[in-house]
Amino acid sequence: MSQRRLLIDNDAFILLAGAGYLQTGIEALGFTLEDSRRLAPLEFMLRKPAKCLLRYSPEARNRALEQCDRVLGLKEGPSSTILAQFAEVSDMDDGEAVLYGLAAEQPCCYLASNDKRAMLAVATDARLATVRAAVAGKVICVETVTQLLIAADGAGVVADRFGGEKCTDKRLASILSPATNGRPEDCLAGLDSFIEGLRRRLGTDFLLHR
Repeated sequence: MSQRRLLIDNDAFILLAGAGYLQTGIEALGFTLEDSRRLAPLEFMLRKPAKCLLRYSPEARNRALEQCDRVLGLKEGPSSTILAQFAEVSDMDDGEAVLYGLAAEQPCCYLASNDKRAMLAVATDARLATVRAAVAGKVICVETVTQLLIAADGAGVVADRFGGEKCTDKRLASILSPATNGRPEDCLAGLDSFIEGLRRRLGTDFLLHR
């Protein structure tokens, strides 16, 4: 594996696919669908919705399921040695451990994520210090993708495309609210403020700088 690859966690995949922005968001980050990988179980979790996915609308889940055919599921995983480092960390589920483990072991792998609990665990838990060192600068939050989408399409269009999916993410609901989505500068300022606050919690080197 030598070319750059974008790993996408389930939350980011469903949020972007539900808004019809999966391919556009991936390309805005400088990757292609062919460069991207999702967790293999996502397709099955969407066909018979897992409880953790019920916060997304049926329309968003259906759109995400359709996009599963366009983004390959991961076939490889991290080593048992690196997975063992996540075993005692309660804020990491198995899927996030696989994604962060691969990103840590494969220099070419970047991670697009909307799981802030997992980000904080990797960034601040001393038991994951070696993982943190390896993934620092390769993690991309959904708010960064949203910035790029707003810059390209405008806040009103982006807010309309996310539609009801805003209510599943309090950050986007606030930033893309009717009170601000008519003023792109307000939305972008809100995103800047959130991302800077997140950087302070994670460490300024953790998230990818664009």
